[in-house]
Amino acid sequence: MAIRAAGVDATHVARLPGRMGLYFLEEGADLRSGCVVYDRQDTAFCALEAERVDWDAAFDGVSWFHVSGITPAIAPSTRDLTQHALQEAKARGVHISIDLNHRERLWQYGQSATDIMPALVELADTLMAGRGDCAACLGFSPDGDGSSNDWYEELSADVLCRFPNISRVAVTIRNSSSADHHRWAAHFRSSEGSFFSRTYDLHNVVDRVGTGDGFSAGLIFGLINKMAGADALEFGAAANALKHSIAGDANMVTADEVHAMIESGGTGRLRR
Repeated sequence: MAIRAAGVDATHVARLPGRMGLYFLEEGADLRSGCVVYDRQDTAFCALEAERVDWDAAFDGVSWFHVSGITPAIAPSTRDLTQHALQEAKARGVHISIDLNHRERLWQYGQSATDIMPALVELADTLMAGRGDCAACLGFSPDGDGSSNDWYEELSADVLCRFPNISRVAVTIRNSSSADHHRWAAHFRSSEGSFFSRTYDLHNVVDRVGTGDGFSAGLIFGLINKMAGADALEFGAAANALKHSIAGDANMVTADEVHAMIESGGTGRLRR
């Protein structure tokens, strides 16, 4: 199994009859944008009910639970499962993070992201979002187009004001001049202060799919390992930058490689 091969514990994965969800990616090139088509309906995951999960066992020894806004977008059943899982985690004092991950093409069952996501965010402790995700999922964003640092400062401060349960918020900043040339950075705000990461100028992008997850995983890794907020932000940003050079969904890099990227600035030199 692929996730076991990557060292992920699959003990609590529920198995039901049915098929896996799919998506199809038309890769972009130069000035032609990439395109994703989802095939997520009527899958085994859509049939998973909360009663089939042993929540005590699943959360035993767990300190952090992360969910994506993609899950409640798929179907009413996955919406309800997400809410139940968050409530179970909250009842056990587990730190909850949510990446809004708005996917317009998935919200097709009669409710919009703004109908569902605010109540889920109210159960969370850490929020992650792309530039347009707060507007699409929570119904607010500053005026303007997100072209200045002040815009992100205002957005993150507004999130903490509107959702006092949120203690940390991170917003990713992507500017694309073509399918394979992006500039990428991230912003982070918590009680420690407000920070921006280094900006990565990414030429010859191999695959941008999964790069947001790479950032989220890197940021969570840093925070779990007690890095200061600014350092955790830089770790997440470096993990994101590395994922742009790797084909496929998963960011197949080690923590040492991420640290090396931070220290070197990314030279592309051959390692021997």
